[in-house]
Amino acid sequence: MKERHVQAIWYDGRLRPKNLLTRRGEEVNVVSPGEWNTGAGPDFRRAVLEIGREHRRVTGDVEVHLCPSDWDLHGHGLDPEYRNVVAHVTWGCGPAPASLPSGAVSIWLGRFVTSDPSFSPLQIDLDAYPYAHLASDPSPCEARLAGNPDLAKAVLADAGRRRMRLKARRLAGRLCAKPSRNGSSRRQIFYEEVMAALGYKNNEVPFRHVAERVPIAALPDDGDAAKTALLVAGGFEEWRRGGTRPRNTPEKRLECAAELFTSTPTMRLADASGFSPPECRAMVTAMCGEKFIGRGRAAAIIANVVLPFAMAEDRMSECPEWLPAEDVSQPVRLTAFRLFGRDHNPSALYSSNGLYIQGLLQIRRDYCLRLHPECLGCEVAAAGLG
Repeated sequence: MKERHVQAIWYDGRLRPKNLLTRRGEEVNVVSPGEWNTGAGPDFRRAVLEIGREHRRVTGDVEVHLCPSDWDLHGHGLDPEYRNVVAHVTWGCGPAPASLPSGAVSIWLGRFVTSDPSFSPLQIDLDAYPYAHLASDPSPCEARLAGNPDLAKAVLADAGRRRMRLKARRLAGRLCAKPSRNGSSRRQIFYEEVMAALGYKNNEVPFRHVAERVPIAALPDDGDAAKTALLVAGGFEEWRRGGTRPRNTPEKRLECAAELFTSTPTMRLADASGFSPPECRAMVTAMCGEKFIGRGRAAAIIANVVLPFAMAEDRMSECPEWLPAEDVSQPVRLTAFRLFGRDHNPSALYSSNGLYIQGLLQIRRDYCLRLHPECLGCEVAAAGLG
């Protein structure tokens, strides 16, 4: 048994025992096992459980280990990333760690699984999780979209446009709440948004804080001096480093940010009004410079900042039908598997168009985060998809 076996059993309703109990003997009904997290932090996010005879509902994260003692061995009790854990699921037996968050339950999963004499870990295809795991029957989305690529693209484009409108509305609110003076406040807002995008999901807030400490008006023109200023400001932040590659640490990203704002025309994109494919490709090339950032991250900045900023200021009325392709993240891949099945071709459906990628993220936010992996009771299908 490996920890990944236990994760697969917890995630897959066909493998997970039905009559689970906590170590204190309370009944556990798994409404949703949570979203499998392949990044830093707990193994599953946003799980929904019903505990006890009164079926009290709890929502939060789930951490999986082979042994209960692994919780303290890995230092989770001292890590704020794990403060929302509501269930600690283990294969083996042992005392519940004293450092579990208040109210979190311990579930000894192994005793329920091994009670089935036919069980063997060899029957679990670990490579199938989490992306290729789907219900035995096609999901409502797959049944309608897998054989109709035109409908699939129309749905993704519609969701992508909705996401762009929501981003533009948020930015318009910021611009109205912070009136500009000779354009300085407007430039600062754009700068903060780009910095947040450079922080990725895990460090978006700390990067905003750095942008506030070193405003664009005070950022040195010299690249080395700008690096020093941002790194000093970043020294006051608590960074999320779990799962971060050495070349992609917060410090490396701050250095890239300094180069981006001093050696490329990135700040000029605050005035962009043309988003044709050639113009978008030129923006990506301009931001990449001497490979300060990758093309996927540059494309993400266009989709998350540059285009919504133009829409918020009415320099762009309609969202274009094509945007540069971002990197395909874990949430995008998982949502695509739910919508199109395990045999779909990403390049033919969505991975070459950033608008479709944004659409997948919006569908995930609006629908998939509220459903468990089997997609029972899907609201997309109930709403008449397409």
